[in-house]
Amino acid sequence: MNIFQSIKLALKQLLSAKFRTFLTMLGIIIGVFSVILLVSIGEAISKNVSSQLGDMGSNLVSVSFYSDNPNEKFTYKEANGLLNEEEIGSPEVMKTKEVRTNVKTANSQVTGVNEDYATIKNLELTSGRFCSNVDVRFAQKVTVIGSEIAKTYFKNQNPVGKHIQIAGARYLVIGVLKEKGESLFGSADKKLFIPVTSAERLFKTDSVDLYYIQTKNTEQVPDVVKRTKQQLSQLFPNNKEAYTVVNQQQALDTFDSITSTLTIGLGAIAGISLLVGGIGIMNIMLVSVSERTREIGIRKAIGASSGDILRQFLIEAIVLSLLGGGIGILLGIFSAQIVTAASSFDMHVSATTILLAVGFSMFIGIVFGVVPAQKASKKMPIDALRAD
Repeated sequence: MNIFQSIKLALKQLLSAKFRTFLTMLGIIIGVFSVILLVSIGEAISKNVSSQLGDMGSNLVSVSFYSDNPNEKFTYKEANGLLNEEEIGSPEVMKTKEVRTNVKTANSQVTGVNEDYATIKNLELTSGRFCSNVDVRFAQKVTVIGSEIAKTYFKNQNPVGKHIQIAGARYLVIGVLKEKGESLFGSADKKLFIPVTSAERLFKTDSVDLYYIQTKNTEQVPDVVKRTKQQLSQLFPNNKEAYTVVNQQQALDTFDSITSTLTIGLGAIAGISLLVGGIGIMNIMLVSVSERTREIGIRKAIGASSGDILRQFLIEAIVLSLLGGGIGILLGIFSAQIVTAASSFDMHVSATTILLAVGFSMFIGIVFGVVPAQKASKKMPIDALRAD
């Protein structure tokens, strides 16, 4: 009996007991579906994080400052002192304040920045302009608003040139940002940006929480990190826990490592489902061998070899696994499309993931089909014919 005849006979045998075949495949279906969906989610998270960190550039250094001592401050002037002539930098000082127009009153996030912030954060404008050096120098009451703020507080009006109240003070809207969407660091669409010097007055503080330094190229980053740490250690000699200097590329590498580990972990969890499915196939195939003892005896009596019997049952197990794997792949792809449509994640099922799922399905079929197949092939014809 050639391989094609064996496959045809295996399909005929499986179709003769459709419900049992479906239940046998169910574990493989769930396992492959889980592998594809969870691995795709892990890859989407990794891609999303890498994209967001990559948008900020690998030539970026972040300085965070926090101290329990109210007399210990990291001022905007001190932060600017960290820069050399080839670098640009910007603070990011954030507070939630009441924002009011004649359309709506609500709490929104207000961020103090300087003229280089838009360049560092890759922010684009749909109208107006961003904060200038003059606005920062003279603490002008001007603001650039995100697209969601514009919709919320101005409805269908053009906000540029109009006023908005922030914590009771009137600010002139000078620009509206292009929609950027959600990110790990919040959404610029839902923020109002004002000159950092205006923020110092509004927030009643002259301490900077976060400061970005952008170098001309990635090669300069290690030197900038080293220099920045030295300068900060001189500013805060008694509290080296008050500041943190982070290389953006290091952060990107760290997140890549974390998300890769997460993807492997999710795949391993889903692989357990495949293992359970394989055990289910072995159990059902063992039952099938017992039920078909007489059939095995007849086939051996008319000339079928032990190899023919082994191959027949092994092919049945592999066909079960591949059919279940195929259904699981289709369900996984369909589910990934649903998740993409319903969320901000752009999920794609890679060819590697599909090949992995198919390969694992075949492996499961072979490994867990061997025992029943061997049991069937070792039955003696006379004993098999005597079975009820």
